Amino acid sequence: MQTRIETRFETIFNHVNEGILIADSKGIIILANPKVNQMFGYSDGELVGKAVEVLVPRELGSGHVGHRESYMRHPVKRPMGKNMILHGQSRDNRKFPVEISLSYYETSDGIYAIAFIIDITERFEQQEKFKRINAELKSLNESLERKVGERTLVLREALQELENSRDELSNSLEKEKELNEMKTRFISMASHEFRTPLSTIMSSVSLIGKYPKEEDQEKREKHINRIKNAVSGLTEILNDFLSIGKLEEGKIIANLATHDINALIDEVITEIQPICKVGQVITFTDGTPLNLMVDKQMIRNVMFNLLSNAIKFSPEDSEIQVVTGKADDHVVISVADHGIGISDEDKLNLFERFFRGRNVSNIQGTGLGLHIVAKYLELLNGDISFISELGIGTTFTFRIPLQNS
Repeated sequence: MQTRIETRFETIFNHVNEGILIADSKGIIILANPKVNQMFGYSDGELVGKAVEVLVPRELGSGHVGHRESYMRHPVKRPMGKNMILHGQSRDNRKFPVEISLSYYETSDGIYAIAFIIDITERFEQQEKFKRINAELKSLNESLERKVGERTLVLREALQELENSRDELSNSLEKEKELNEMKTRFISMASHEFRTPLSTIMSSVSLIGKYPKEEDQEKREKHINRIKNAVSGLTEILNDFLSIGKLEEGKIIANLATHDINALIDEVITEIQPICKVGQVITFTDGTPLNLMVDKQMIRNVMFNLLSNAIKFSPEDSEIQVVTGKADDHVVISVADHGIGISDEDKLNLFERFFRGRNVSNIQGTGLGLHIVAKYLELLNGDISFISELGIGTTFTFRIPLQNS
């Protein structure tokens, strides 16, 4: 076992890209790995028995002895060379910058210092190059400032245009970034959300063929309804993405016309009834006749989203309540359910794109519906709010001005 560990240590010691050197308390090198030999131009084993000062520039050798002796009297593990430039000297008297850290260990024979050495010539040259470039730029800038005093106004205008261009580029890049994120989320969501309804359709289509007899009609109808519901779910996902894409691109405008809001909502409720769960009931309480300038399709989409959410997140044999009325020069419409509710943490992000509550991960959805609802109401000069309690239910209320234009 010990031999295996020693072999592993020797392998690391001989192949690491960092120079490793071990010296005794008198500064005599007792071990140096191949990287040190290569760095300083010595052959294998040649450094053993020499003082570490052989690796230090000659003019610094005597001073280094004092530093080394001081360190060995009070050894600590510390970086060496922080905020200062250190140099080594090779066998052929070539000086080069290095970065060194020190550590130590004790045995019965005494204290030994371990030095980890990195040749930073390339980094140093780059830094010196940057310093020269910066100095040249500074000199050039000072020269230009002396020569272009009379053109200050023109230069400021040019800089302002450049700033505006940068802002435009930044905005474009940010929009591109958001678009890429949206595409990524769509791919992730689609791969997850499409799988369930497609599997349902495939299995139901396969099973329908097993019920050819007339008395099997009830079983066939069951699978046909499953297919319809799955197709409806897929259609909902695609409609959400078509809507959000157009909304984000500003391609949707409100086509206002006078409509009977109560009749419009009653129409939507009738159309959405087939997707209700067993025993679910949608009750509609309308106030006085409500004629309002709105975009009919936008109101339909808002109501479809709110009602489909109420259906999905409510149990069987529950009631969904729709109420319309007037308040403060606004038409007020609410959709209330007795479903799973929304947590306080999720309420903060409810209208964001792709956001889905922690308690609905097992229920199909895109996380776009409420974001689309808010966008449509914004185009109609309206707003939306909600109250919710976990395990009790949720009520969404949206308002549209009576004097909409």
